[in-house]
Amino acid sequence: MRLDKEKVRSEKLYSVGFSKELDSYVMSIVVPWTAWYNRYYRITKEEYDFFSTDELDELAERFRQEECSSDRFLKSDKVEENR
Repeated sequence: MRLDKEKVRSEKLYSVGFSKELDSYVMSIVVPWTAWYNRYYRITKEEYDFFSTDELDELAERFRQEECSSDRFLKSDKVEENR
């Protein structure tokens, strides 16, 4: 998924940006596994503006824990995880 205005927080393994395709802000979380891949979650403009704050780091951690069961889960690069 291509994200415009992407901001990368490499030490926390996530990035945020705007998806023109979805007309929405998105958080992309790296999942370290045998072959690393990304999961994508819908976020708000306000959350996007919180980049590099504890609040956004906590949201990323919540998404990691919820995995694909989050109500904001959009898709995964690992095909088996997509609904």
